Amino acid sequence: MHPQFEELTPHWFKRANVYTGSIGDFRYRFACDKKENVLHAAVYTVYCYEVATDVVEECFPWGEDGVAALKAWLQEKYEAFSRHKEHT
Repeated sequence: MHPQFEELTPHWFKRANVYTGSIGDFRYRFACDKKENVLHAAVYTVYCYEVATDVVEECFPWGEDGVAALKAWLQEKYEAFSRHKEHT
């Protein structure tokens, strides 16, 4: 698992309502819905979230199991991005 994803924990998500990050052109965004206890995750490339045309989104419960699922989803999307980048 990529080191940037390994550090994610339920407590980590209490830092801010929205968090963005990137690994090169692979970009990700988390939005925390504290009322619904849900983490909204998105991955995209190159542009900012607001104008990206390739946004893929998923929601996860805010807890140990949900964060584990989010990390696995992120890793899967990152690996697919990396494989695609190698072939272009």
